[in-house]
Amino acid sequence: MTEAERHDSPGYTGRLQRGIAFQRGRRAAPCYRLLLLNAATGATPEAIHDGVLAIDEMLQRLAAGEVRELAGQPADRAAASAELFAGLEHLVGFGRRLFDADVHDPMLIDAPRPDYLAYLPADGPFPALRWEQDRGVNPGEADIALQFTGDRQAAVNCAAVEVWKLLMDEALPLEPVASFDGFSRHDGRGWLEFHDGVSNIESSERHAALEARADPPWMAGGTYMAFLRLTVDLAVWRTLSRGEQELLVGRDKLSGAALVGTRHDGSGAAIPVAAPPPGEHTDNRGLADFIDPPQTTDPLVETSHVHRANQVRGSPAAAAALRMFRQGYEFLEDLVGRPRLGLNFVSFQRDLAVVHHVLHLPGWLGDVNFGGPTQAGPGDPQPIRLVSVAAGGFYAVPPVGAHFPGAEIFARERRDG
Repeated sequence: MTEAERHDSPGYTGRLQRGIAFQRGRRAAPCYRLLLLNAATGATPEAIHDGVLAIDEMLQRLAAGEVRELAGQPADRAAASAELFAGLEHLVGFGRRLFDADVHDPMLIDAPRPDYLAYLPADGPFPALRWEQDRGVNPGEADIALQFTGDRQAAVNCAAVEVWKLLMDEALPLEPVASFDGFSRHDGRGWLEFHDGVSNIESSERHAALEARADPPWMAGGTYMAFLRLTVDLAVWRTLSRGEQELLVGRDKLSGAALVGTRHDGSGAAIPVAAPPPGEHTDNRGLADFIDPPQTTDPLVETSHVHRANQVRGSPAAAAALRMFRQGYEFLEDLVGRPRLGLNFVSFQRDLAVVHHVLHLPGWLGDVNFGGPTQAGPGDPQPIRLVSVAAGGFYAVPPVGAHFPGAEIFARERRDG
């Protein structure tokens, strides 16, 4: 087996934590929950180390159907618990706050902080992607992130509650501070009713895009997670015509086919022109081109979301590729009055600089809220503010280790050697 084939095999993870469905043939689990924890005031590094270890061990047993307070239940009931949690996966990430000497006294971490593991700016996370109005403290920043994915909403929700119960029962010095839910649709569409606007990376190339370098050394073989809970103004979106929507996204709304150009009607309005959808016998290369359309010569199509979000189609290992592996999950919070819904944008990449660059660079997503030209010409769709950030944070996701992922960064581990 070649190295590329090994990376592409369904069971391969390398040292990456579970919960990142990057292997060939794997699809991200449909149910999602993110639980954020902070260390209690005055907690020691030893106590936090032991607390995370206890959580990690409990969750591994839970994935096998072993519920702490149901030990000894009858066999048929134990089988039902095992079925409930079948497919549950979790990963552990560490945020910028964990390294903050202004927050933690004593310091919890005796290890260097990754360069781009930073707080999101209070005045707006990115130039064209701003905080929601009336936002207080960003609820997406925390010391520790626990991501749960699974086949059932009950599994990810119960897993989060089992963490809370463990914290209470064992008086662990960790406090839940936020939790976010999400789900995915099997039809490949989102709230805008379009097929996903940007393709993911070819499966054989994903590991190269994910795996972090040994900078700092404790992250070698791990990855970085970006979490952005994006609210979508569905009411504004639905005021647009289908053609305007297609030009902003870069796809035909019904077939999902990529736009290849535009024409203009008698009034001068731009009309999208889509490629034909793939036929029944289209080979893998043709399907790949359908999902990840090549660049066009039409300047308006080139400003669409699909093209802005992925302008370099080279190897993910190249420094300029700026490739992210995404696992998006929709959410719905309220339907009273104006719908409150959106997308949990969850991406994994070998370096958080990728996210900074994509969301800051003009021509990518640094000068437009979603898609379309920065300065609309006659007949072009007008810019809209479609997306806002409700919460977000960056997290280091260390590789699996002897105790738990990242155990060595705590002062206790480094002293004990």
